Amino acid sequence: MKTERAKEILLQLLKIPSPSGEEDRIMLHIMEFLHKLDYDVHIESDGQIIDLVVNPEAELFYEVHIDTIPIRAEPFVRGNIVYGTGASDIKGGAAAILLMLENLRREGKELNVGIVFVSDEEHGGRGSALFMERYKPKMAVVLEPTDLEVHVAHAGNIEAYFEVDGKEAHGACPESGINAIEETYKMLEEMKKLEPFNAKGKYFDPHIGIQELVCDNPVYLIPALCRGRLEARLLPDQEVEDILDLLDPIFDEYTLKYEYTEIWDGYELEPDEEIVQLAKKAMDVTDIDEFGGMRSWTDAINFMYNGTRTIVFGPGNLDISHTKNEHIDVRDVVTASEFLKALNEIYGKGE
Repeated sequence: MKTERAKEILLQLLKIPSPSGEEDRIMLHIMEFLHKLDYDVHIESDGQIIDLVVNPEAELFYEVHIDTIPIRAEPFVRGNIVYGTGASDIKGGAAAILLMLENLRREGKELNVGIVFVSDEEHGGRGSALFMERYKPKMAVVLEPTDLEVHVAHAGNIEAYFEVDGKEAHGACPESGINAIEETYKMLEEMKKLEPFNAKGKYFDPHIGIQELVCDNPVYLIPALCRGRLEARLLPDQEVEDILDLLDPIFDEYTLKYEYTEIWDGYELEPDEEIVQLAKKAMDVTDIDEFGGMRSWTDAINFMYNGTRTIVFGPGNLDISHTKNEHIDVRDVVTASEFLKALNEIYGKGE
């Protein structure tokens, strides 16, 4: 019964497209869902961003973003597997929260935590930033695809856009030119040799790589200009500023210009912190037994920077999120909902 209901709730969410900047319809759907359950919904907006808040005075919040990347795959179902853009990232998590709220009402149990549905995570994180301007919860669970692991650590990140210049020459005369593509990969190889990117991590390893590269070659030439985007994933204890000091000289050597567009430090919570201990108790009663670390930017960064101690948790798989094959097992949505429900009850009892 719960599996079928989770599937129904998730499909309703997936059938409403909600790429960043177009969240109005799905916010209305969620608001109507909550009103039918007799939950009070507070709307927070700055004229562009919309957040929906339930139980605003709570000190522990569950947060989930309801925007997605632009639609790459339409929703469809095969057994217990639901496909479609946003299924894993993270409408499966939103469905888990809605299923929990529905079950709490049916069982006559109190909602002890706060809930916030936010906009704009995929684009700029402005929804969580707006929420944190107006609310200061003590603790939070940010819903993201973690394969039902409780993530107590979070990667840091560096994103940079760059231009590498070379020298044009006829394509048959490489010795007369400087190939900007080859120069770009020389730059990357120097960066990969840096000590921080050869360290080993507890939950994941650091990484640096090129995610976009466009090189000008209008005719048969040795290309003279490449534009690209570089991403570096850092361990929770690696300081961004220390890494930038190592990257700057390499960028200076190889690029015409470069710009850091995203930088943030990661974090790792201590085992004795309250939110970790509460999560451990909820794990014990829901057969969830793995801790882990989040490799991607999430709204947890905005929460932690504002003093809210935050774990990341949810159904879904980060590896396949954003891909054309994005999907989720609705049985994991049910398990996530049971974990959130258990945490709500444990927190309410002050255990």
